[in-house]
Amino acid sequence: MRPTKNLPLHHLPAIQFLAADQSTAFGEHVPDHRIDFYAVIWFMEDGGKHFIDFEAQPLLKNLVYLIGKNQVHSIPAASLPKAKMIVFSAGFFDQIQEPFLRQLFSPFQNQGISIPETLVDTLTQLFDLILQESNHQAETAMLNKYTTAFLTHLYRLSKNINSPAENEDFRMIRLRQLIEIHYKEQRSAAFYAGIIGLTAKRINEILKEKSGTTISGLINQLLLLEAKRELFHRRFSVKEIAYNLGFADQSYFARFFRKHTGMTPEQFKAKEIPAQPL
Repeated sequence: MRPTKNLPLHHLPAIQFLAADQSTAFGEHVPDHRIDFYAVIWFMEDGGKHFIDFEAQPLLKNLVYLIGKNQVHSIPAASLPKAKMIVFSAGFFDQIQEPFLRQLFSPFQNQGISIPETLVDTLTQLFDLILQESNHQAETAMLNKYTTAFLTHLYRLSKNINSPAENEDFRMIRLRQLIEIHYKEQRSAAFYAGIIGLTAKRINEILKEKSGTTISGLINQLLLLEAKRELFHRRFSVKEIAYNLGFADQSYFARFFRKHTGMTPEQFKAKEIPAQPL
């Protein structure tokens, strides 16, 4: 049975960085939660499927997933699969200088990145350096260098999944970052266009060409994701969730949610999703 009590965020201990090479879990965890840190999960064996923000993804050997702060991760299995794990705080994430590497953790892109056999040894060596540094000196500057190198390899591989043109257009990366920050209170395309330095029409043309969506489409994606997360956790009533997401009233939020999911917020809230926490 799904718990009805308020469910907390899963927090890192009072440190910036952790790495492990056996499991997708660190210590004791509460089921059905989301994380307030960033995670890189490199699965070392097949295990069926898992869910990132309620979307099913294959759980296969040598698939790597990057999960951002506030995302929901669930593994509906009796036991956790073996995996190499890197997790770090928002503070550490902000020290990653390359914006295209930070974009790997975008909630818009949840597909796994497959590591080919030719790169398994290279990335294993990099991970071992990360693990050794994490378990001993834990010097932030060194961890940043190793992690940047690891993520750079993943970024190169990710170009086989996502459009290279989209990844390399830093204006669009900046746009997505701005939307992730302001989507609850700013729904106007003009607001984002003014910061980027392009007209709203031009930004929508670029987005449509490269990712098949618009500024409004990206905002709606994030609103829907956050609505699902809050309904899943049952921390707030539907009315409170609507207000927190900037909707004028509950009925407008309900129409929005049903349009994009085919169900009411109450129906989604009642769904039972078995889960094993990250």
